[in-house]
Amino acid sequence: MKVLPRRRKAVLINSVLGVAVLAGAGGAYAAVTSHDSAPARTGEKAVAVTRGTVLATVSGSGSLASPSDAGVNFTTGGKLTEVDVKPGDKVARGQLLGKVDATAARETLAQDQASLTAAQANLTKVQEGQASSSTASGTSGGSSARGGADTAPAPAATPTVDPAQLAQAEAQLTQAQNAVDAAQRAVDGTTLTAPVAGTVASVSAKTGDTVTGTGGNGTSGGSGGSSGGSNSGSSSAGSASTSTLSGFVVLTNPSGMQVTANFSEADALKLKPGQAATVTLNAESDKVLNAKVLAVSSLPVSSGSSSGGGGNSGSGSAVQYAATLTVTSPTADLRTGLSASIQVVTGEASGALTVPTTAVTGTGANRTVTVVKADGTTERTPVTVGLEGDSSDQILSGLSEGEKVQPASVSATGQGGFPSGTFPGGFGTGGAGRTRGGGTTTGGGARAGGGGGGRG
Repeated sequence: MKVLPRRRKAVLINSVLGVAVLAGAGGAYAAVTSHDSAPARTGEKAVAVTRGTVLATVSGSGSLASPSDAGVNFTTGGKLTEVDVKPGDKVARGQLLGKVDATAARETLAQDQASLTAAQANLTKVQEGQASSSTASGTSGGSSARGGADTAPAPAATPTVDPAQLAQAEAQLTQAQNAVDAAQRAVDGTTLTAPVAGTVASVSAKTGDTVTGTGGNGTSGGSGGSSGGSNSGSSSAGSASTSTLSGFVVLTNPSGMQVTANFSEADALKLKPGQAATVTLNAESDKVLNAKVLAVSSLPVSSGSSSGGGGNSGSGSAVQYAATLTVTSPTADLRTGLSASIQVVTGEASGALTVPTTAVTGTGANRTVTVVKADGTTERTPVTVGLEGDSSDQILSGLSEGEKVQPASVSATGQGGFPSGTFPGGFGTGGAGRTRGGGTTTGGGARAGGGGGGRG
């Protein structure tokens, strides 16, 4: 019976302590989230609201390629009698690259030309021979009717042509003409010329070697040749490189250089043709080229399951989309295949009121900044955010140029002792969680069950 009063006393003491803790914590949270002025903490640094340019960019990686690169082959195979270029030579469009023995091709052309001549003669015979036969028949008939007596000359006979014979003769002529045309192309195909201007990257054979012809598909510019001595045009413009191009001669040309880069799925949705971009060569990090987006593919270049959460589309997601960009800077010194990093400007606001991205907290329409007053006190102020840039945000309303704001990098862990300004257990509006360029969260993430959302 004496134990019960002690237990009740312990319960009462614990209840009082619990209320005191909650009251203290609630008071601290209220002090943090209140719009009333509060003294700034020692050591906190403020930054001024300034006017400038806010840039939003997305990044990708790829390699340089020229649509003028070409792998070229003879259309007529045979033994090489001439090789007129070597790697490193600069050639003009139409310049001779090499020749193969044309003896057999010329013999075939001569035979086909003789067949064409015969077909033409046969057609003429069919057209005129029937008329002669009709005329002779008419004259003979007139003499017989008169019993050998002298008669007046018979009227000229109208030529009659057998439609079947005429059709056959015309078909033979067409066939012979087609054979001559093909034979002439074969003769022409024994000489290889450059389809585009450029630099000789490789020559795959030497004089005396035998090369395989492509049968009429030999020289091509801008799409490259396939392996095995044939040119099927399978390598697409803008994606070809010396590693994919092949042929008797491979030509490279930096004119019209392009870069095909892969972007995360979230970043790819922000890309549009015409957007400005910069291309930084990995081998020359101090060399930055200007470029613009030419096209964005609607098909993924790779896919796979995400190893991380859905909020991070960088390394967490394997889905990427390719975009082709045209380099607008001088390209004379560039080489096909150079790897590069690409940044595309997806948004720009010039002459805007700006604050560091870390100074803005909240999501959607509920954005605030901590203003530092002249006397050192701080005040939470609602703001309207425009363009969200990589390192700064555009402020549309709520601040004036010259005011001081407190970056969240200082205050995020010092607001009443609660990370991101949230009350333990998930109550409150949450912290400054935000997503950048494909969903990577920076600057104070949302608490589980707490409601601190990211912003895109």
